[in-house]
Amino acid sequence: MSLENAEQNLKEFGKELNLEGLVFDENHTCILGIDNAFSLHLTYEPNSDRLYLYSPILDGLPQDPKTKLLLYETLLEGSMLGGQMAGGGVGVATKEELILMHCVIEMAIADVLTLRRFAPIFVEAVEKWRAVADKIKQGTYDKERDGLKLQTMGGRPGSSQQPGSISGTGQKPGDTYIKI
Repeated sequence: MSLENAEQNLKEFGKELNLEGLVFDENHTCILGIDNAFSLHLTYEPNSDRLYLYSPILDGLPQDPKTKLLLYETLLEGSMLGGQMAGGGVGVATKEELILMHCVIEMAIADVLTLRRFAPIFVEAVEKWRAVADKIKQGTYDKERDGLKLQTMGGRPGSSQQPGSISGTGQKPGDTYIKI
């Protein structure tokens, strides 16, 4: 049943893009070019009932060790709890000199519009991280100017919740109990 759901999600996503007839290949993968800049890979994994979305962030790692360290630190900071990676994370293939950003959609619980709603968020995050990674590699990155703004846990943009409080309770991290 989940393969059918993944196929329906791909079909609905194709409609959104005006690309009728998007289908998975024999490996349950569909690869889309995004603005002639990078590729979005969608792979359904039947054993886990998951749809994986992944895209390259950077081809060719920096050769300078300090630059490479800055790149890794920045990516790790942004991927903490999926914070700035659309809920996903990054992986590095050092031999291939490739960094991929990835996310997972659980097909067993997804509706047929999940990919259609989620893909633009993922693509936007990939575009931002590609720009950051490129600036780091080129040596033009300035954390204050170019860094992605990380949200603190428990807070949402536009919420009236106090920074550092837990879900509107007035409790602060480290308090001994949460009054419900």
